[in-house]
Amino acid sequence: MTVQGAPPTVVGAEPHAEGPEQRTDAQALRRDIGRGVIWAAASNILMRIGGISVTAVVARILSPEEFGVFAIALAVFVVVTSLAELGMASAVARSVLEPDDIAGTVTSISLIVSTSLAILMALSAGPLATVLGVPEAAGPIRVMSICLVLTGIFAVPGAQLVRNFRQDRILLGTVAGFVPANVVLIVMALAGQGAMAFSWSRVVGQVVTGLVFVACVNRRYRPQWRRELVGPLLRFGLPLSLANLINWTLLNADYLVMGRMVSAEQIGVYMIAFTVANWSTAVLGSVLNGVVLPAFGRVSHDTERLVESLVSATRLVGLVALPMAATTVALAPGLVRTVFGETWAGAAPVLAVLAVYGASFAFTLLYVNVLVAIGATTKLLVVQVAWVSALVPAMVWGIQVGGLVGAAWAHVVVVLVVSLPGYLWALRSHLGPLPATLGTTLLRPVGAAALAGGSAWIVDRWIGGVVLGFLAGGVVAVVVYLVAAWSMIEQDLPEVGRLVRKVLPGRRGFASLDASERPLRVGIALEGLALGGCPINAIDLARTLRSRGHHVVVIAVDEVVQVSVLPYAEAAGFDVVRIPAGGGLFRRALHLRREVRRHDLDILHVFAAWLGRSAVLACGPSRRRAVVVLNWLMDSEFPTTGRTSLVVGTGSLHADALDRHGPRSYLLEPPVDLARDRPDQKAATVFRRAHDLATDDILLVLVGRVDVLTAAQEVHGVAKLPGILLAMDALLERDDPSLRLVVVGDGSGMAQVRERAEQVNASLGRSAVVLTGALADPHPAYAAADIGLGMGGSALRVMAHAKPLVVLGAAGFSQLCSPATVEQFLGDGYYGTRAPGRPVAELLGHLDSLADPVARRRLGDWGLDFVTERYGLEAGADRLETIYRDSLAHDDSWFERLGDMGHLAGRSLLGSLRRRLAQRLRARS
Repeated sequence: MTVQGAPPTVVGAEPHAEGPEQRTDAQALRRDIGRGVIWAAASNILMRIGGISVTAVVARILSPEEFGVFAIALAVFVVVTSLAELGMASAVARSVLEPDDIAGTVTSISLIVSTSLAILMALSAGPLATVLGVPEAAGPIRVMSICLVLTGIFAVPGAQLVRNFRQDRILLGTVAGFVPANVVLIVMALAGQGAMAFSWSRVVGQVVTGLVFVACVNRRYRPQWRRELVGPLLRFGLPLSLANLINWTLLNADYLVMGRMVSAEQIGVYMIAFTVANWSTAVLGSVLNGVVLPAFGRVSHDTERLVESLVSATRLVGLVALPMAATTVALAPGLVRTVFGETWAGAAPVLAVLAVYGASFAFTLLYVNVLVAIGATTKLLVVQVAWVSALVPAMVWGIQVGGLVGAAWAHVVVVLVVSLPGYLWALRSHLGPLPATLGTTLLRPVGAAALAGGSAWIVDRWIGGVVLGFLAGGVVAVVVYLVAAWSMIEQDLPEVGRLVRKVLPGRRGFASLDASERPLRVGIALEGLALGGCPINAIDLARTLRSRGHHVVVIAVDEVVQVSVLPYAEAAGFDVVRIPAGGGLFRRALHLRREVRRHDLDILHVFAAWLGRSAVLACGPSRRRAVVVLNWLMDSEFPTTGRTSLVVGTGSLHADALDRHGPRSYLLEPPVDLARDRPDQKAATVFRRAHDLATDDILLVLVGRVDVLTAAQEVHGVAKLPGILLAMDALLERDDPSLRLVVVGDGSGMAQVRERAEQVNASLGRSAVVLTGALADPHPAYAAADIGLGMGGSALRVMAHAKPLVVLGAAGFSQLCSPATVEQFLGDGYYGTRAPGRPVAELLGHLDSLADPVARRRLGDWGLDFVTERYGLEAGADRLETIYRDSLAHDDSWFERLGDMGHLAGRSLLGSLRRRLAQRLRARS
């Protein structure tokens, strides 16, 4: 038993999908576990060493009786805190749920429940302490009720870090809380505060740790109350919460029983023994709580892969827990006397028995987390009930027969006979027959651990001295175990070997470790704030990447625009970071560098070719960062060196980029959010009514920014104004009362469009052209269209709504998108620049081919199938992940990257000098 920390399945109390599954094969899952293992194990080892040191100091200040008083108070706290957020923060850590949907409601429930329980705990502290046989525990119980409130406050931020495998941030918070907490503990202990010193140190530590967690999460959720979510959350959380209650009741049942059967001094001795016995559980606890739950949740749909990963995880637990238990059994007397002093010598025989329980309990932690990850919380509750039902009478009998040692044996027997078989039964009922390898996989770790423990026992007895024998035995145990188990460690803990090879030499540091697999920290940089297809695509991709566990921040060059992208970004959950627009290359680079360092980015992805040079300078020569430049314009532009990843949007441009830019050129076609952009008759009806459009009107819909651009920009394929004017000319030429043109958008060219629309409507004597202005969500306009007119990303959204598409371009270009012409657009993009002899006649010819509703429906269905197969947002995010990881994998030297920076800076300065010289020459002439 351990009374340290929070319940293993209450993830919010002891700190990512939601969203779609990120990886589904067992190998990827093991890599996820390996990444988390390093940070979580490092955190626990560090904290355990610190905890041992502090406990050793305090054990020489306080008496066993004072330790026993606090043990009772802490036992009450951990039992009550198992109900603090009703088990629902675990839902935030599960990859099958969306945190943006549920976190606000979970926050509200956690605060309500934890505060209510804290008040009840404080009011009943006196009577409760008396019933438990230790009246002196009333004061510490009241102080610990404050921690109960803090559990509810920090539940969701902790679960967010768990979900995202941010064990590095969890370590930061744990260390930050550890230091002030233990300063308070030692100072108050020296001041004679006894058990109260422990309680107040817990409060201080939890406040600091929780604040660090809040500062580390990339999205914070305010309390909300979505009534439709309460039921599903309760159905998930209540069985888990009850299982936690039973779990932590049974883990502290010995203290609750002992309070009435033995003295507070004996409880203190037992507490020290149990704390040492659970060192292995403490090391593995946050690894299992923080890694197994989200990792196994991601493959919960695939039984075969989950079972395979379960076998691997069982072996990993054995590799850590078994040698620690065997060594503790062998060296128990010397360990207690050396670390805690002769006053605590009575804990040694208890420790020798409880070490076996500690190793067994580590496996139960693993299986509890797997059951939570796969949603089998009801069966988990059944096993917990059986466990506590068996433990309480066993504890009473054990204390009566053998005192503290008898209580220890009661734990061992119940965990081996009831709990472990019960968890395996629960797993088998959900997953089917478990493979025999689940047991045989532990044979080699058991043998290696027994050999290490036996060697330690022999050395300890041979040397004879308490301290020297303990230290020598410990060293021998480590050496013998590493020799005996090294092949298994090499096979099952490759991340440890990688850590030794990469971190200790200090070449690249821990931040670069596992960049090929870990969740990434990505900055998406927009060229400005104007709403348009490219910014929408960028934010959609950012949202999808975030749902996969990556940390994503959106950065934009600040500007005054008529229609801003900010509302769209805020609706997607992004608080856009704005950098000043002026100042040239170096000032932009300075502002970008500030954000890169502030958010500790791995990838800076600029959605504007002209920002590429500033991005390279911002990231500097660091080998742990990479720049990705996206150019979705319709001609090639290579603003950086060949060592920078360049992304283009069409097959022909990709071929050109490979030839001119080099192998770090990638193809990423503009994606479509198929969850939002889809056929929607209800939205279409509402849109037509809102804009006074009849049901039998044939709507030509064009969505996009309406800007006046330079001739060069039009050639690049970003101008929609010529296409709008062409469509209005066609409407005037045909004069068909059933045809109506709907233009959705705004911009600097809107005055010209409005003027021309008024002329057309006046000439036709009816409202043939309808201008809606910009819409935050243009989905209803697409849904209402009979025929879509567009280019680029807008063209793809037309097809996603199952509407026939006429692609527009420069110089009067128009072309029907169909199976016969789509190859042209796949190569050149959904745009065109050739000038037909009669632009209006060509456009009218395409519209005539779509006069038949059956023809429109047939072509629309084909377009929907085509876009779904090729342009889904998930496929785009898959491609981006590959590009990012490839970019980080390039092993460019520091000198090469510095040379690129110098080259780009020199090009910029030379260009600036050339422009100034040209201006002076023009001024003189």
